[in-house]
Order: sequence, then C-alpha cells, then structure tokens
Amino acid sequence: INQIKCDNNITTDEITSTNQPILYDLSTDPTEQMNLAKIDIYSEEINRFNDRIEYWKNFAVMPQVPNPSTRYKGWASKKGISPWVETDFKSIDIKQRYNNENAPNIVFVLVDDWGWNDAGFRSNYLAWTTPTIDSLMSEGINLDNYYTYQQCTPSRGALMTGRFALRLGLWEAHDQAELPLHEVTLAQELKSAGYQTYLIGKWHLGTSTNQHLPNNRGFDYFYGYLSGYIDYWSKTYDNFQDLYENKKLVSDLDELSSDLHTGHLFQTKVQKVIEDHATNYPNKPMFLYYAMQLIHAPWTAPKEYLSRCQYPIDLDESIRDNYYNYCAMNIMMDEAIANLTCTLHNNDMSDNTVLIIASDNGGEGSILGNSYPFKGHKGSYYRGGISATALIHSRLIPVSARGTTYSGLTHITDWLPTLMGLATDGDWESGYTDVVVDGVDMWDSIISNSDLLKKEIVHYLDRDSGSAILQIDNYKYFNIQNSNHVDAPLYVFMEDDAPEKSRLQCENPSLVTMELTALYPTITYKLLMNKVEYFMTFLIFLFSIFICLSIVTIMKNKYNNAIDNNKNVEIGSSDEKKSLFNKNEIDM
Repeated sequence: INQIKCDNNITTDEITSTNQPILYDLSTDPTEQMNLAKIDIYSEEINRFNDRIEYWKNFAVMPQVPNPSTRYKGWASKKGISPWVETDFKSIDIKQRYNNENAPNIVFVLVDDWGWNDAGFRSNYLAWTTPTIDSLMSEGINLDNYYTYQQCTPSRGALMTGRFALRLGLWEAHDQAELPLHEVTLAQELKSAGYQTYLIGKWHLGTSTNQHLPNNRGFDYFYGYLSGYIDYWSKTYDNFQDLYENKKLVSDLDELSSDLHTGHLFQTKVQKVIEDHATNYPNKPMFLYYAMQLIHAPWTAPKEYLSRCQYPIDLDESIRDNYYNYCAMNIMMDEAIANLTCTLHNNDMSDNTVLIIASDNGGEGSILGNSYPFKGHKGSYYRGGISATALIHSRLIPVSARGTTYSGLTHITDWLPTLMGLATDGDWESGYTDVVVDGVDMWDSIISNSDLLKKEIVHYLDRDSGSAILQIDNYKYFNIQNSNHVDAPLYVFMEDDAPEKSRLQCENPSLVTMELTALYPTITYKLLMNKVEYFMTFLIFLFSIFICLSIVTIMKNKYNNAIDNNKNVEIGSSDEKKSLFNKNEIDM
C-alpha cells in the first residue's frame, strides 16, 4: 500500500520524504492515498486552508508546564509517592445553574489506545473479542467518522473542555503537560447542572499542585492514577506508587496486591460507584467518567484470559507475547463493559442512561492496537492516529435510530456541548465563563442522521513554524508530514478457546432473561446461547443419525422381504410342476 501511485505521480513514500503541501478528499479517498495539492483546480482550496492557519495562529498557546526543578524535587521528597506538590489552593466553587428533572445519567467509557481495527464489529483479526460492545453498537449508534487527537493528553483535554488542543497548549502526551487552571471541565459544567461526578481510572491532565487534581477539577470522587500509565500489577509509575482515592494514596493492601490486575480493580470500583450512587443519590443524575487503563502499555493479562486466545506460534517470539496479551486485554475490556451495563440494570439506572464508548486515539501499531486500513497509528496525524471508534447506546435514542451508523463529521470536542445539551434539556450556554467552545451539540444531527453542520477541525498547529494539519468537512490539509505507513494485522485470532472462563462479577439470576438481554446483551448470555446452540446442534445430529439408520433399516427389511417373496414364488412354481408331473404319471 505504501507504494500505490497517485494520479499526480507522487507515491506515498515521496510524500513522506518531502515537505510539500498535502491535500486529501476523504469522501473519495478515505485512506489518504491521493495528494491533490499539485492539481491546479485545488489551488483555491489550498489558499483557503493557508488563510485558516493564519487565523488559528492567533489562538495557539504554549504548554503550561510546572517548573522542572520543583517537579523533580517533588518526586524525590515523596520517596516513592507519586509526584505532585501539595499546596493549599481553595477548591473551585461551582454553583448549580440548571435544574432538569429528567437529566439522564451519563457514563463515558474512554478506552486507551484502542485501534480502529480492534472493535469486533469491524475487526478482521479480533472479531470475536468484543461481544458486549458489538451488541451495544447493534442497538445504538456507531459514529464512523469520529476524530480525536493523536495522543491521550490532547484528547483528554479536548474531551474535558470542548476546546481544540491548540487553545490548551496540549499537543503531546507527556507527564508535565497540564490543563490550564482557568479552563472549565465537563465535570464542572455537569456539577452546575446538579450532577454527582465520578472519575475512575486515568487523569493525565496535571499533577503539579493540589488544584490541578481531579477533585478540584469538578469530580466529587476519584479513584485511579495521575500519570500516563501504571503497571497493571504493581500499580506504580517509574517505581512510584500512583494509585489514589481522591487526594490520598491507596493504602488497602488487597487493592495494592501484585496479584490483582488493575483491569479487575477498576472494574470493581466502577460497579461500586454505580451501586453507591443508586443508594445514596437516587434523585440525582450521575456522571461517571470511566477512563480505562486498558488497552494501554505495558501489555499484560491474567492467564485465564491468555488461554482464550489462540497462540500465534508462527510469529517471532519477540512480538508474540505482546500480540497474545493484546488479544486477552481486548477481552478484559469488553468484559468490564458487560459488568458495567448489568450493574446499571440491577440498580434500575438503564432506562435513563446515555452510555458512550470511545477510544482516545489510534492504536499503537500492527500488533498492539491496529488501525487498518488507515495509514499511521498512535502519534500520527493520518487517520490511523486520529480516527477512532465511538458509539452511543441509550434508550433515549429513538427506536428508528437504533442500530444505525452516523457518518457525519464528529470530533472529541463535540462531547461537552452535546452532553450539556442533554443534561440541561437544551438550556446550556457555552462555558462557565466566557470561553469559546469549539465543539458543537451533535445530538439532534446524530439521532436524525442528518449532517447539516459545517465542520472545521484543527488537528495540529505550531504557532512558531506555521506547521499545521486542518480539516474542513471532508478536505484534510497537511503542510507537515509524519509516520504514514499502513499497519496490517500479522495474525488472525479465529475463536475463543475458553469462553467459560469469562469473569462476570455482576451476579444476578435474571441476568440472562430476555428482558435484560434485549437491553444489554452480555457475555454470560452469549455463552449460554452458544451452549444451547451447541446442544441443539448435537441433538439435531443425533436425530439425523437416527433417521438415517431408520431409513437404512426400512430399506434393508424391504430388500429382505423382496428376496423372501422371490424364493417363495420359485418354490411355488416347482411344487406345481411336481404335482402336474405326478398327475400325468397316474393317468398313464
């Protein structure tokens, strides 16, 4: 694919090696193969993009990074504690401005480094690993033209603020990048609408002061880690413990056990949050931001999940284990969502909940998160790095819109205005202050499947060099290049080798009733159906054998009867001849 020649005789390899402008029409060239920049009829389009780059330069800000000496001093002084400097900042005072009695619960599941080709319903190598997500998608709405940023920090900043990353100074994922304190987060906005807010999992938007932490950015409850990733077993980042409950390090030895995978730990915490909210705040809407650690590095999974993936013995040993673990972690991720959905049901919260499942950026590459057929991967500004899986599931979606695909252009900045519109029944006005929100309330367009909104996305912009990547509707413009190769899967996992090992923590006798499965089909239901299907197939097989044997027996009996009849006829004829001969002899 990297050697496909375009109509203007520029190969993708040549595009990578030069700094010439690149223009793609994604409506006819979704995999970004044909550079239109050298074709004269597109010169006006290129001039329009260059004008927009000059416009957006006025709004780009430099990253806000704490003093490195203070930062590293904090690491050393904590002696093994995750590094943020405690200071006495006053918590932000958020007043309730909206009162919508029918405000829905909002559950936002952000999967880390989940590639475009990793969702089962479109995957060509992990197709069977996400039955829960596939079922939710079949009854929800699939956003198949959804964009994020190329890495987690800019994506999370854009999600929390509804603003382009250039306004936030968040272009890359690094531990010193921080969401500016003057920015208002989605959690703060939802609190102004009367929500109780929870964050389980990854923060990664600032740790240098107490004021940068989740509890001071709008979250009533936080359980998770502050850095970009932690070890799944030791719960450490760079040898420092990075597992917090609110502003304190977790001290529970069971939770810190090196035998407990954080995929299971966070899954359990999500279920507890839902149960506690239903008990303690029955009349208050819930915002649960489940920022999954899965499927980010380091890639490792419990043995019972590894046994469910066929071992790719034909792969080189240096990459085989990671591939093996990635398959298992995909199963864990889907299973966690199964537990979440049935916990919502068990606590009578399903009917009034909007569930969103989305990735923060593209996958790592061919083995560890795959974005085939797009060029690029995590860190790239080609579609492999910024086109992400996203779906919405809710009973608030009209029946006619369920199971559909929305192909209108959507961006991670659209979630804040869209969810605030739902939370306030359309009364929300942009921002807790006078900041400009770049996203658009997309709810009506999505449920009516109408693309009436002209969209512009700033994927990247460097104020000093003028390097930028912009998209207006289906046209995407580069004047900077980065990784653009296509990563194809190296191995196809054909089946689940041990489905009975699924770990469904959400215990409920009615879990497999038709009423529940109509709303949230789960792994358990699918496994039961598989067993029933296998049993019925076996009965049909036995019945077929019985029929065949019966037919053979009947045919054999008929054959034997026919032979006996023939013998009787022959014997009868012989007797007649003898009788006649004897009679003639007497007459003589």
